[in-house]
Amino acid sequence: PTCGVKCLLEEEAIKVGGANHSHATQDLYDSIAAGNYPEWKLFIQTIDPDHEDRFDFDPLDVTKTWPEDILPLQPVGRMVLNKNIDNFFAENEQLAFCPAIVVPGVYYSDDKLLQTRIFSYSDTQRHRLGPNYLQLPANAPKCAHHNNHHEGFMNFMHRDEEVNYFPSRYDPCRHAERFPHPPVALNGKRDRICIEKENNFKQPGEKYRSFPPDRQERFIKRWVDALSDPRLTHEIRSIWVSYWTQADKSLGQKLASRLNIRPTM
Repeated sequence: PTCGVKCLLEEEAIKVGGANHSHATQDLYDSIAAGNYPEWKLFIQTIDPDHEDRFDFDPLDVTKTWPEDILPLQPVGRMVLNKNIDNFFAENEQLAFCPAIVVPGVYYSDDKLLQTRIFSYSDTQRHRLGPNYLQLPANAPKCAHHNNHHEGFMNFMHRDEEVNYFPSRYDPCRHAERFPHPPVALNGKRDRICIEKENNFKQPGEKYRSFPPDRQERFIKRWVDALSDPRLTHEIRSIWVSYWTQADKSLGQKLASRLNIRPTM
């Protein structure tokens, strides 16, 4: 966000949220209505597929972030919210996002989570909104298009042609300009297996050490409060402290001291 990031501490969140639980939503709506349009700069990170094994973690592991000092952010544009919706249900509740719908020239990585979602999202939207959800104004293409969709439940688009297959001499059409799929560099066989280079604790430790001292103290206090829940067993507390010890030894020691437990490792 070009206007910066502001956060609430626990006491502030209780006070502000207690007065208006939708304070952030209201601020967004009022800002747009007043012409103070919120804006975000958009960046991407790219990696050469041949360099995938050069890191101590799997770049396709969604629980990891790509180091910006190695893979710098590249500006690609900006996003501005300049209009509030007129009908919340029609323009918001009926939106059907799908990561499988990409512009020509963009393709998918082998990220396991992404590969699952490019298959399942359309099925989810059909279940939620019906088989003709792409005819809804919020989801319909804004330009001319050609497909073989005919009829079905909740269809409201009249098509006077009878041909719903391709190719056909009766309804000739041609493919759009082709964009070749990028070649995948594979060495050996492709398997569906658990991620080998998990390296689960390095990045959390680096993130914690990047905090200023006051933020580190707040982080510790929040975890002490969470792990002090009487419903938690001693074993669960010990496991969590061992996790944070693997991320940062001093963090684990401070948590163990305040919780009066000994890490399991």
